[in-house]
Amino acid sequence: MKKTMESVQDLIEEAKLRTVWWALCIFAVSYLLTHTSKSMLMNAPIAILLVSGLRMLFNEVEFRWKVHDVRLQSYLSHLEKKQLSANDSRLATMPPPPKWKRDIDSPVVEAAMQDFIDKLLRDFVSDLWYSDITPDKEAPELIRAVIMDALGEVSGRVKEVNLVDLLTRDVVDLIGDHLDLFRKNQTSIGVDVMGILSSEERDERLKHHLLASKQLHPALISPESEYKFLQQLMGGLLTIVLRPREAQCPLVRCIARELVTCLVLQPLMNLVSPG
Repeated sequence: MKKTMESVQDLIEEAKLRTVWWALCIFAVSYLLTHTSKSMLMNAPIAILLVSGLRMLFNEVEFRWKVHDVRLQSYLSHLEKKQLSANDSRLATMPPPPKWKRDIDSPVVEAAMQDFIDKLLRDFVSDLWYSDITPDKEAPELIRAVIMDALGEVSGRVKEVNLVDLLTRDVVDLIGDHLDLFRKNQTSIGVDVMGILSSEERDERLKHHLLASKQLHPALISPESEYKFLQQLMGGLLTIVLRPREAQCPLVRCIARELVTCLVLQPLMNLVSPG
């Protein structure tokens, strides 16, 4: 009889505990539902259904963390990840085109450049002095590759120039600035005086006047100044157009600078302005 009374008392305590938990859960759910409805009494039946449904779900369904199987990779499986696919570009038989071909991107221009460079190398390198030293063709080919890379770099940079702005704005502004400078100096010297002078005397008078006003371009002061200016100009240009390994070699940079300055630019300047 005593054991029966204890069992009944335990059942009563368990019922009280469960009732309290149910009441707390229903109150919490009803309070959360007040965001959708203002009356907690209207939310109570819905809360009872939700709590009952969750209770049944937890009793019938077992929830646990998923266990990931960690498999030890073999050496062969490690090599399979590093194996190249059949379509990998590194397995292609044809090498990628050189950078200068991509920069020029014109078969006609490319053929004309190659023909011109081949003739230059044949006339001024191979036939002139290199073939007397050795029959090897590696050095002319290396020179040819350097020249084509430089021309390709120039071609790529020229394509980025906005021709409309260059022709309609930059060139016009440059010509206008020179005309304004000429008119100012002509006015300072005297229009009548300029009219009676010959072209050589007029150029000499303008040169002295610009030199006195410190407006004369450094390349026009003397032949030595012209050479120094062209040398600096080509030094900066070759630093940009040459490949990094050639541009960082002082000997290659010096020889290329002097060849272009003395054999290309200075003859062009003398052709444009013989005086």
